[in-house]
Amino acid sequence: MKNSTLKNSTKSNLLIQVCFFLLVGLVPAISNSQNYRTIEAYMDDFAKNELYVKKSLMDYSVSIVESQLYSRTKVTAVRIIEKLENINTILMTTNKGFEGNTLLRDSFIKLNQRTIDCLKNGSLILNDYDYQSTLSLPEIGENIATKERHLIAYYQELKKYEQDKKSFAMCYKMHFKNNKSKNILEYNAYQNILFYKMNVMDEKLTYVINAKDKKGFSDCLNLITFTRDEVVAKTSEYKSEYKDTSLNDANIEYANYIAGQKEKLSDLFNNYVDEYNALQALKNSAQPETTESVAAYNYAVKSYNIKKNLFYAVFNDIQITKDKMYDNWLAVNSAFLKNNGKFDSLYEKYASKD
Repeated sequence: MKNSTLKNSTKSNLLIQVCFFLLVGLVPAISNSQNYRTIEAYMDDFAKNELYVKKSLMDYSVSIVESQLYSRTKVTAVRIIEKLENINTILMTTNKGFEGNTLLRDSFIKLNQRTIDCLKNGSLILNDYDYQSTLSLPEIGENIATKERHLIAYYQELKKYEQDKKSFAMCYKMHFKNNKSKNILEYNAYQNILFYKMNVMDEKLTYVINAKDKKGFSDCLNLITFTRDEVVAKTSEYKSEYKDTSLNDANIEYANYIAGQKEKLSDLFNNYVDEYNALQALKNSAQPETTESVAAYNYAVKSYNIKKNLFYAVFNDIQITKDKMYDNWLAVNSAFLKNNGKFDSLYEKYASKD
């Protein structure tokens, strides 16, 4: 959650799912070195590794938006990286493939490495609002674009892995269950980054407000409007992917509310900053103090306080509503993953022989 608006929020259950998978460890997921007598045994054993990674990524995708502590998210990422590196090491040393065919193993290791790279370069970290808000708008735009490029590359790697998995299975006349829906992790990641964009820009807006930067305020609001239009357009396209459109609807509602601040705050903010600048000019004046100058200064102080209070009365009300909508989005996101992110059971075959 954004640190500037919800510093006192407590969510003790935010990382429960992530911690569960981290504490389970890799013993159940990684088999000892062995020669597999049947392809079914190899596929069933291999499925445990894949399931572990997919579920861990899903839980992490929840934690990166729900955890208001950037440092906590980084710690979680480090732990997952250690687990994935351990998986790769064990697979390289103990998994000899089936009948010498290591296509599935090698492709899975490559996918794990891509996951590790994304966790290390920050592509999958989507709650660094404070840091992003200190950057210029062009820098923010480039950072977000870089995250998007890395995400696209990551899911291209995932698709490559799925293709390799099918090719491997076909060598032994096996086929995978037909899943017509889009990959839930990819779908959720693209929804999450749209949400992330709005929050980064909103945090930047708070930053320029605190700096009393009129130009920065105007530029930021214009970019928020542009980002809102992008969110609405892309999210509307996503509605055909899943019957459950709750996350789409929550994204659009939230983006529209963030963009709606322009109409509510623009005049109030400009008036407030104008009064502030006028007051500062009087404070810094080198003119000798007179009865008239004291009266003018006192009037300026009174006018400034009125304009400031008017602005923050509206601004603070917006924050209260925004925080509730943020919490609602998190709940919708978690529910969407829970209801739609269904993976095969550890003991259920994800491939069958023709």
